[in-house]
Amino acid sequence: MATNNSYFTTDKDIDEIGKKIVTELYNNKEINDLKNNGRPLTGMLSTLVDRQISGIYSNINEYKSLQTILTNAIRFSVLIEKNSILDTEFKKLREASDRRKNMLLVLERKLQNDKKNETIESDIEKTKDEIKLLDEQLNIIANKNSEPPTIKRSILELAKSAYKLLLRTDKTSEKLYLSVCKNLNVKVENNHFGYYSNNYNNNYNNNNSSNNYKPYYNRFNNQNNGEEKKDVYVPPQLQHSYGGYRRRQNYN
Repeated sequence: MATNNSYFTTDKDIDEIGKKIVTELYNNKEINDLKNNGRPLTGMLSTLVDRQISGIYSNINEYKSLQTILTNAIRFSVLIEKNSILDTEFKKLREASDRRKNMLLVLERKLQNDKKNETIESDIEKTKDEIKLLDEQLNIIANKNSEPPTIKRSILELAKSAYKLLLRTDKTSEKLYLSVCKNLNVKVENNHFGYYSNNYNNNYNNNNSSNNYKPYYNRFNNQNNGEEKKDVYVPPQLQHSYGGYRRRQNYN
């Protein structure tokens, strides 16, 4: 993949970024449903997300806009706080685990005084199993609440790269938008970008990128095709220019 500092991005790079936006950002429920916790972004990240991505490169039918997803991903990477619901569940499980550990100590003391009591032995084994199960659940929640830093850095770099590409004024932003829509299975209308282009999506999907925009450009190139308009009379005072001289000759 091209580096963030490289202005030139190949179609293969763009398509790879489009796939990752869908698999790593749109399919991440925490990023998709992230609510602004009021903490502001600072520095270069703040400057970046303050720039508005054009709606034609951002809005996607039945999905959150690319600008929203990318902004959420950036905020998730640097400002996400522990999930309060998970924290509450973690606290309850830890209290339950502590109670059973205390109970285990009591049962073990009883067994010391009555070593042949099978009921106490059974209760001890049952309590140990409960403690093990509770500790496993505690570990699962702890892992959810503290993703490895490498994962968040990867998400941050992806979101920053995509955001910058969508701010560009060349065809890169269009290609990335189309790649994301393709991976979301969302159809893009032929005139989505403000002009009509036959088989626009098919051309992109077949990697015929050199032909994607011909209808758009040929629309202007073909305006003057056909017979030349008949010359009109040019006043004598304007006939000194080359154009005036040529028109005068044609008129005569």
